[in-house]
Amino acid sequence: MKTNAVILAAFAALAMTGCAQKPSATTTLTGSFTGEEAPGEVRVVVGEALDTTVTLEAGAFSLDIPTDLAEMGTLTAGDVRATFIPDGTTLTFAVGEDGALDVTSSSPKVSATEKFNAFSAEYNAYMMEAMAKMQALDQSDNEAVEALYDEVGEKVDAIQSAAFEANTDNALGVNLLRNMQYDKTPAQLDSMIALLSPEMQESSTVQSMKEVINAKLATAEGQKFTDFEVDGVKLSDYVGNGKYVLVDFWASWCGPCKREIPNLINVYNKFSGEQFNILSVAVWDEPAASVDTAKAYGIPWEQILNTQQVATDIYGIQGIPHIILFGPDGTILKRDLRGEAIEEEIAKYVQPVK
Repeated sequence: MKTNAVILAAFAALAMTGCAQKPSATTTLTGSFTGEEAPGEVRVVVGEALDTTVTLEAGAFSLDIPTDLAEMGTLTAGDVRATFIPDGTTLTFAVGEDGALDVTSSSPKVSATEKFNAFSAEYNAYMMEAMAKMQALDQSDNEAVEALYDEVGEKVDAIQSAAFEANTDNALGVNLLRNMQYDKTPAQLDSMIALLSPEMQESSTVQSMKEVINAKLATAEGQKFTDFEVDGVKLSDYVGNGKYVLVDFWASWCGPCKREIPNLINVYNKFSGEQFNILSVAVWDEPAASVDTAKAYGIPWEQILNTQQVATDIYGIQGIPHIILFGPDGTILKRDLRGEAIEEEIAKYVQPVK
């Protein structure tokens, strides 16, 4: 899954202002609303630690919350919402001329929220520019469309990377890393986590990423399969029993998963027999929907139902379809196969039977 700036010099500038105000242990949220559409209350949510509602008095509110640079927060006022980082400054919320809820800090030089605002402004401005370019293209010109997608992907990656490097001490950096992790190898992701401040490395988001890294390393190509059991059915009932087995981790609601089914049926018809088989593992899905969709698409092989997050947690799978080829002894030969690469990989080991 591809997810595609704020400047390093900001840190240098900050370091030079040694007498600047330092963030405090308390973040103050304030705001006022006028007019007939003014809400009667605002709701503030910060991670799983805080979820509170404040009643406005004369259209205004003030709320002190603990500073938590590792978490993003949201403040909702009626139909509008703003994202902020509890950064130890006073944050003021107000509806702008465009109708959006804006948030500004009393101490912008030390405010993580202002850094988030700067990143959002640059990112959104570029995406508006990219959308205009896309609308101006002839959509039937596949080569031009593909080239623009590549250009946008590279630019978005550059914007996010620069913002990450400039915000390794707050929730913006953590959330950018979470967005970028899908295109990173375990080694790359581990090295980026090491750039985060010790406090950010201990955040729940980063701890979850570390769990994914460990799962991917434990189930990397060349490793023996890791077994799991759901409703009395084990992966080892199918894998590690003398056959090459192609395992498709999928869900009935997943469009890309369903688009891979013809490729899977093709290789099943071509290679299935004494040496080769296919198994579907339904994840993040209702069992009845998995069964109905498999039937509707004419899937002839068996599947393990209702694994939800069990299988994906063990194998470090963050997006589906995720197709893995296992050897006869259960060794993981290839991960994340798609399209024509499926048949090409199987053909290295198994002769067609028809």
